[in-house]
Amino acid sequence: MKKIITILSLITILFLISFVLQSKYNTAIFNAINVPTPQETILVKQIHLAGTTFLFMNLLIYSIVLCFSIMAVILVFVLFNRRKLERRQRISDKFLVLYQKKLIDYLIDVNKEIPGAREKYIKEFRELSSGRYHKKLLMSQICDLNLTLTGLNNERLKGLYYELGFHKKTYRKVHSPFWYKKIQGFKELYAMNMTEKNDVLMEYINSKNELVGIEAQIALVDLSKENPDVNPFEFLGTLKTDFSLWEQITLHQIMVQRDIRVPDFGQWLNSQNDTVVTFCLRMIREYQQVSNASKIEELLDHKNEKVRKLAIEVLGDIKATESAFPLKKKYKEEVYENSLEIIKSLRKISNPKSIGFLQKVVDSEQDTNLQIEAVKAIAEMGDEGKIYLEKMMKSDYKDYNIIIKHVLDKRIN
Repeated sequence: MKKIITILSLITILFLISFVLQSKYNTAIFNAINVPTPQETILVKQIHLAGTTFLFMNLLIYSIVLCFSIMAVILVFVLFNRRKLERRQRISDKFLVLYQKKLIDYLIDVNKEIPGAREKYIKEFRELSSGRYHKKLLMSQICDLNLTLTGLNNERLKGLYYELGFHKKTYRKVHSPFWYKKIQGFKELYAMNMTEKNDVLMEYINSKNELVGIEAQIALVDLSKENPDVNPFEFLGTLKTDFSLWEQITLHQIMVQRDIRVPDFGQWLNSQNDTVVTFCLRMIREYQQVSNASKIEELLDHKNEKVRKLAIEVLGDIKATESAFPLKKKYKEEVYENSLEIIKSLRKISNPKSIGFLQKVVDSEQDTNLQIEAVKAIAEMGDEGKIYLEKMMKSDYKDYNIIIKHVLDKRIN
């Protein structure tokens, strides 16, 4: 505060000094002219005396004064804004504890069915939240508390939220033209389990603003727990924008934290949005939805190389035994990285029927990585795989010893 007053004082002094100097300067101009003409203005006399030099000096002085004035206005604004924030912080420190205590007391007394308790608390909350900031503070406390509670207590707080008219403010935020207010409205919707605006949330799924889009998705997923008939990821069928990895991770965390029921992610594997397909593949792997193996096999013909690679990985991770044949069939058609991934997946599936194919890989490929991965896959086929490796080492057809010994050396692997 003292620093700002000091700066304002210095600006005022500079302003007064420039004003005094300008007055003396104009007086000197008048005195310098021997025969002044009353009709001439100060500016004209200056130009007659020294051309445009004095005009430029005047402009410079006025510009400096204007800059000082703007600085003064900005500093005053900063000062008042700082005072406003400090005042709000004091209010927050004072009332947060009070609101929390009142809300807990409200739930306890209403659950005990004390006569007149509900009406009494509603009246108190209205009085406490008479100011705009007080109302905002109470809304945030109800939302935060509701996220931590379940069952009947949720219904009690939701009833209080509606009784105080806070739901109307939430609706206005949802329809606000400002993105940050929309996001706040979305958060309040799922914090208070308000499903009335699900159709509006669906409209913002494909928002160009990534933050608005992800918050709409979070709200829809979270609100689905209130209605068992609603698919929490229904929006995936209409999602056209890129479903970033950050969004995918965020939604998975929401599923875990909120205990959201897991849908069958195979239903969206035919989406035209490649990012949706990759998300579904990751979720199928996460929740071991082996029943979708046949649908994943169809993705082995996908035009996107990265989608094919992830599909190959997932088939291996869910140990889809019946998928070994389609993977072997695609081996020669794939790019190097995907061919290597096919060998790794066959190793995870660990089906002894693949041993012959893997030996052919060792025989026909010149790439060391492919050969090593193929031998590793054979080695993990159980006793049958170990017996096969011993036969290969004794074979006269090709010297497999170096590769097999490398794979079996426990000091390396």
